[in-house]
Amino acid sequence: MQAAPGLPRQPSSSLQPPSSPPTTDHVASAAHPALASGDLATFLQPSFDAATYVSQLISGVDAQLDVARSAAQPPTPSAKLAVSPSGLLQPASPGSLPPSAQNAEASRTSLSLASPSAAAPTADAAAGSSKAQAAQRKREQDQEEVDLSLAISRLNLAIEELDRSISTQVTANAPALLQRTSRLATMQHGLEQTKQGVESLDIEVANLRRKVHDPFQRLTELQADLRVYDGAGELVAKAVKFVGLARRLETQMEALFAKKDGTATGKAAEADGEDAVVGLVHGRDLSRAALLIHEISDMLDSERPHGSDGLLALKLVQDVVPVVESARKTVVDYMEDMIVRGLRDLSPVMLASSLQTAFNLGTLPTLVKDLLDDLTEVVRERTAAALDLDAIARQLGLAIPSLEASNPSYSTYRGGRRRDDASARQQQQQAWSDALWKRLESLIVVEMGAVCSKVYLLEKVLKLKTDGETGVNFLAAALDVLGDKPSHTFWRTLAQCLEQQTGAAAARSPWVAQLLSSGIAAENTPGGVVMGGYMRLLRLLHEFFAKITVYTDVQYTQTHQSAETVILLRGLAPLEKGYVDKATWRVAEVLSQVVAPTRKTALDASREADGVVALVANAVDGVRSDPLLLRAVVDRCTALVEQYATRLDKVVAEDASAWLVDGRAVEASPSQTWNAALVRFSYALATGIAGVAAEQDAASASYAATRLHVAVDTIIGATRRVLLDPLVRAAEQTVAERMGKMHVQLASRGAVHQRGVSIDATSGASAYISDICDALAFLRDHILPIYPPQLRNSLAGAMAAAGAHCFLLHAGLLALPEQADKVKLRLATDMTELEFALTQLVGEAPKPSQGGKWDDDAGRTDVVGNMKLFRRTLFMDTHQVEEEAKGVKPNSVIAVALALHLVSRAGALDKVLAATAKPAKPSDAAVRSELVRSAMHSTTDLIGRLHPALTNASLDDETTRIVNTLLPSTSA
Repeated sequence: MQAAPGLPRQPSSSLQPPSSPPTTDHVASAAHPALASGDLATFLQPSFDAATYVSQLISGVDAQLDVARSAAQPPTPSAKLAVSPSGLLQPASPGSLPPSAQNAEASRTSLSLASPSAAAPTADAAAGSSKAQAAQRKREQDQEEVDLSLAISRLNLAIEELDRSISTQVTANAPALLQRTSRLATMQHGLEQTKQGVESLDIEVANLRRKVHDPFQRLTELQADLRVYDGAGELVAKAVKFVGLARRLETQMEALFAKKDGTATGKAAEADGEDAVVGLVHGRDLSRAALLIHEISDMLDSERPHGSDGLLALKLVQDVVPVVESARKTVVDYMEDMIVRGLRDLSPVMLASSLQTAFNLGTLPTLVKDLLDDLTEVVRERTAAALDLDAIARQLGLAIPSLEASNPSYSTYRGGRRRDDASARQQQQQAWSDALWKRLESLIVVEMGAVCSKVYLLEKVLKLKTDGETGVNFLAAALDVLGDKPSHTFWRTLAQCLEQQTGAAAARSPWVAQLLSSGIAAENTPGGVVMGGYMRLLRLLHEFFAKITVYTDVQYTQTHQSAETVILLRGLAPLEKGYVDKATWRVAEVLSQVVAPTRKTALDASREADGVVALVANAVDGVRSDPLLLRAVVDRCTALVEQYATRLDKVVAEDASAWLVDGRAVEASPSQTWNAALVRFSYALATGIAGVAAEQDAASASYAATRLHVAVDTIIGATRRVLLDPLVRAAEQTVAERMGKMHVQLASRGAVHQRGVSIDATSGASAYISDICDALAFLRDHILPIYPPQLRNSLAGAMAAAGAHCFLLHAGLLALPEQADKVKLRLATDMTELEFALTQLVGEAPKPSQGGKWDDDAGRTDVVGNMKLFRRTLFMDTHQVEEEAKGVKPNSVIAVALALHLVSRAGALDKVLAATAKPAKPSDAAVRSELVRSAMHSTTDLIGRLHPALTNASLDDETTRIVNTLLPSTSA
């Protein structure tokens, strides 16, 4: 049984009968509830068709009967019935029967009305059947009737169930249906009113459309027509303007050609001034034509985006465009010709006219950039050609010379051809030198001078030229593309080319490198005449600078060097370095030998120093004409001198005998002699360099003079620090060590009774003074004579001042015993002996020092006068000492010595020494030595320590007053 078309399948397992029901009644009764519910679900479908359902049910029963007839065995219920796609029980389809049943399908019996064509074969088959078959059919017919009855009963049950369901639904939904009916009646009235409103609204909309929309549509159409008319009018206006510009351009070009033809006719009779005037007039016509061409081109360029609707779509415009392009080409050709003529003749009038034409065409920045590129390319090509060694070799037919001549063979030497080879080598070098310098002269002076004049003329015209209509400066417009001024580009390019080409030539040939830097010394000539050199190259550059001064503001003098010239010369820095090294190598060699740690030979100080000074002077004088090279040479020389000064401390003799001052020695030690030789060399070197600095002009060579003076100060400072100051300190230390014995030999109790032992038999002085005098005599006779005479007075004065100050301070700290007068007499005798020795050291009438910056005489004057003053005060009473103290400089060494002597007179010296001693509680001798050392370097610290001690020393009023006069408090 198949479901009706469009009926959805409702699967229901309850509609399937049991697989093997025992009896038909049992099947009907057992499957009744399930089948009824399944059929009810099918009947409730909205698309249920009862006729179709019944027809399908009957067809299923017929199919089952046919299968039952053809089966050999009685069919089982499970084989007769099947579940339809709709979930209802129906007979099995023929396809599911066994083969025997399918073969007997022709003889099956149907409950449906048979057609005449089908009934005839059945009757024929029945007539031929046997009696057994008739009985079998009887049984099958009975079974079919039972099945049909069962199907009809099921249908009745389903109809009853459907009727009950319909009744139930009607009963349940009747109130809601009535309510909906009333609502529909109410809504029908509202819908009629709404429909009437919508109809009236449609009428109003139609009226509005007729009044607004239709006129708007018409207005839109009219506006479109108006735009078309406006576009046509604008196109006509543009066409009129275009035609007018084209006619003006045609007229201008005719006038231009006419003037050019007239110029060409009388060209042979024109002078230079007339050429300029003709060029000016011609340039004005050309600039006007260029302005018209630029305006027409802008108009056409603005119309290109419009395509077929623009000005370019007009036939008359298309015919004129080739004419405009031809005119542009003609104007550009004339403009370029005028630029070439203007740069060639250095005519600012022609150049200005051509640049105005380029500005009117809108190509000024591009034109200037192209011109500058061409000029810089000329610089590169000419520089490379001038230093092309291969081209020179081909021109001369000679190979590039080498620095070292080949060693002659024995046969050459025996044959006497050695001189001929040297002559040939000399000729080769001379030929190469002449050719190379001739090329460089032509390059720098002639060719680069011409290019430089063109570049500066171009920049000058650009700077002065301004468009009359727009007010735009031509140089500002060109810089938007160039980025830098043409002159700066030229100088930078020239410097780079010279640096690259000279570097390449020098790298390829050492002979060329030496020729361009230090020069080549000619062989077999007296003095070795030098060919070439950096100075010759500088002379070419000076000539070049002088030539371009007419066109530029470039200056290269002793007082001022323009930035452009500095850029160019910095490009030749490698050649400059080679020249400077060659000019100063001997200075470096001598100075390095002097300070060489492994030097074994004696130093001829004056001669070697004078040689170095002469070398420095010659090097400086040789480059006086070039300020930058002078700076380089001076910097190199001063660097070498300063290097010598920094290395001086490494060669100073530092052994035990170097600073030993021994009165028993009969001569200076080798170390002392070496140190003195270093001092003589440094002094002579510094004096000579100072003389070289003085020879420099104050205005033109102030830098050289300043640098040389700085080098002199460096030498003096280093020599004083590592040689002179240690010598003075050694003498001071020797005197201080021996002076400490004064307190033992004079102030001790045993010393007063042993005069014969402690006094020198010859002079009557004490033993310590005799040792000091011997040491001073050794300095006078053996040490000072080996130092420069100009420094002896300064050294002697420093040593004498140190000895005198040391003696005065120790004398002030001398404790006076009960027999004070005897001690004072011995002290006066010792002082006289020391004064005599110091006088011999510095001379009876000291001459003014000639050391200049070498002198350091601060606080070392009136040495002998201070000693005489102290000797007088030894035997004065306190009142007389007060009168003498009024003429003493407060807080000086003599003031400290007098104050301590007065404290010793008052018997408070021990208390003062104890108060000023360090916390370590040293002995009295150590305290005295420490106080003397402190006062020798600076009295300020000692006075600061003495003031608290003197306050607590319980001195009498007169002594206190004198001490306060001599040592006034700094806080007060």
